[in-house]
Amino acid sequence: MKQIIAAIIIALALIVPNTADAAAQAKYDFSWGERGSYSGIALIKNGVTFVPITHVIQYSQIEHSWDSSGKRAQFNGWKKSFAVRVGSLTGMLDGKVVNLQGAPFIFKEELYLPARFVVLALGGGNVSWDARTHTLKADQLQSYKKYDFVHEGLKYTVAGKSGILYVTDGKGVQRELANLGTPINEFLTFSVEKTPGGLLVLSLHDNYGEPHFGNQLFTLVIKDGNVISQASVKYWNRFETNVTRAEGQLLLNDGNTLKIIEDGTGNVMETIDLVQLGGEEDDYFIEYFDKDVFLLRANKSGILKLIDRAAGTSTVLYKELFDAKYQEYAEFNDSPYRGDFLKLIKREGDMLYFKNNIPFDRDQTTYSYKISA
Repeated sequence: MKQIIAAIIIALALIVPNTADAAAQAKYDFSWGERGSYSGIALIKNGVTFVPITHVIQYSQIEHSWDSSGKRAQFNGWKKSFAVRVGSLTGMLDGKVVNLQGAPFIFKEELYLPARFVVLALGGGNVSWDARTHTLKADQLQSYKKYDFVHEGLKYTVAGKSGILYVTDGKGVQRELANLGTPINEFLTFSVEKTPGGLLVLSLHDNYGEPHFGNQLFTLVIKDGNVISQASVKYWNRFETNVTRAEGQLLLNDGNTLKIIEDGTGNVMETIDLVQLGGEEDDYFIEYFDKDVFLLRANKSGILKLIDRAAGTSTVLYKELFDAKYQEYAEFNDSPYRGDFLKLIKREGDMLYFKNNIPFDRDQTTYSYKISA
């Protein structure tokens, strides 16, 4: 009989859940303000509320890595660093040792950290416990996203929340290079071009939204390590490629004005009012630029116009080139976006040649337009 009882006790011991399984369940609800909020299941262990960290750090845009032992987790963001070790009651926060109240643990391949430490580490506030719903709530959590790019031994870093651009030299000395004037929304890409005149043109493209219809462009002209000109523009839905060079000069487009910058000196040679020439309160694309004419397209209406630089006049090209069918489409369509789909393919003398890249038809015609003398 005693042997049977002992066997039962052993069997029960084998099926008792581990400490994480046995922990009581609760909820958590964290808010990042305009970035949104996230809620999920928390675990209460020895009176301490623990939260799974993966989705939380994604919202705060924190990078996460493990050491070779798989026990120490490191978290890094812009001017933010913290680390914990599984089973340890202490951790590191911004270079200082802190008490965690409870030891981190792994449950179902997810790292759980004490909720109040997480809120503290991510700059949150107003931590409260809703006894009715068994929910730990916190707001004002912060984002710590940064974007890095290395070019010719210099590291360029954009702080996502502030939009400030920093540069770090080979000795590790960091300085502020420019203020972009707005936060970075999501996916930021960099490109760098060195001009024949020795200027450095840094271009940044922030693609954001769902399904990524938002585009924010930044252009900075750098001379002797300092920004001498910069511009930014936002486009929504429709996105075209702006020309950035013409006749050895740089084109700096902020959507409303176009600055023509002399290569080498960086001097502004001319400023063109795009809104006045385009006739619409909108942000504009520059799709072609030459000494006598350029092509201008408003983001919202999407109509391509030819601008005569000397006369300051504009020509709506689809009205000059299309038949009634395609004219009607250019005027009334709204899918995938409004406007025409004219694309310049080449210039020969005074002749401009275009294709109609309409997405719902196969227009094989090559259209030509003669520039007035």
